[in-house]
Amino acid sequence: MQVLLDHIYASPEGIPLHVDLFRPDRDEPAPIVLCIHGGGWISGERTDMRPEAQWLAQNGFAAACPSYRLAPLHPAPAAIEDVRACVDHLRKEAPRLGFRGDRIGAWGVSAGGHLAAMLGVVNGSGFAPVQAVVDVCGLTDLTRPREQHHEISWSFLDQFMAVPYEGNESRFEEASPLHCVQPNPPPFLIFHGVDDDVVAIAQSDAFARKLGEAGAQVEYHRLDGELHAFTEAAQTAARGQILRFFSEKLIP
Repeated sequence: MQVLLDHIYASPEGIPLHVDLFRPDRDEPAPIVLCIHGGGWISGERTDMRPEAQWLAQNGFAAACPSYRLAPLHPAPAAIEDVRACVDHLRKEAPRLGFRGDRIGAWGVSAGGHLAAMLGVVNGSGFAPVQAVVDVCGLTDLTRPREQHHEISWSFLDQFMAVPYEGNESRFEEASPLHCVQPNPPPFLIFHGVDDDVVAIAQSDAFARKLGEAGAQVEYHRLDGELHAFTEAAQTAARGQILRFFSEKLIP
């Protein structure tokens, strides 16, 4: 495995943003997957997804763990802009860095699942979606936060959006993957615990349905008995599905 740590991909507001890159030991360029950490958009570090990135590199994929600006100091859409900037940078620098810039996937958990999902949808920003997305218990509809979300999530939703919902409905829609879906999205693999105690499973139910209606290939796993943090058995099973999915969608 070849590792490049602390690579700077953007400097919004003069803040250097780093991405750690992992590449398999092979001569030919490999597809690359962004591994996006969670933490309610207010905490977490890119190293949180390092085990997943290293595992991908051991299985033939390049992987990237990006940092992104956190709320409340940097509310939406900062984190969304950052992960999109990372994809644009990786596409541009792919020949130099040694992977396939035309074969990029995204994998995120919770708030990272939200950001990964945003990489697969278009809302008029001019961003070109990635080629495949794995969304694990991500928040996908931030509108009507007090009605749609568990109380435990209200605080980090408030910090991420930084404005009240009433009077700012369009801003909440623009930050919601569900409301940004355009025709023919890339393939999605979605996991969500039926008993999720942080992000309601209704989020993924509605998102999977909307993606399917828009023409996407959607594989959706509702995991009975699983909470927001999956059991070890569920994590192991999901990894097998994720490897198969990226192999099917990113390897020509």
